Amino acid sequence: MTTAVLQMRQGVLLTTSCLLAFVLLFLVIALGVSIGELSIPLNNVFYAISNKLGLTDVPLNRIYESVIWDFRLSRALVAACCGAGVAICGAVLQSLLKNALAEPYVLGVSAGASTGAVSVVVLGLGTGAVSLSAGAFAG
Repeated sequence: MTTAVLQMRQGVLLTTSCLLAFVLLFLVIALGVSIGELSIPLNNVFYAISNKLGLTDVPLNRIYESVIWDFRLSRALVAACCGAGVAICGAVLQSLLKNALAEPYVLGVSAGASTGAVSVVVLGLGTGAVSLSAGAFAG
């Protein structure tokens, strides 16, 4: 085979993989929104999102819409963004160290964060989650 054919196959494979990953991400976020104290059927989650985007006009229970838009969807999207951030940080760490098995413990990042958080608690430098997070970040 020629290089052009191989490059075309790689491009198609990459496009298909990315599309599949985005569809899977959308499904997992929708599943995360549907699970909770109030169980919301998955099709109602899709209808609520498509109604808000103006794609459909399906009548839904106002309680479901309120729970989806006011509480669950924002949390699911923030969780997805945090996961993406952790993945990017891991990829950067692996590429900088040129080690596929790199982890935060290699550079002592985790130990420093633990030391900072413990010092905030022991010294009583603040109350609440913000001061604890700031101490972990400073460590």
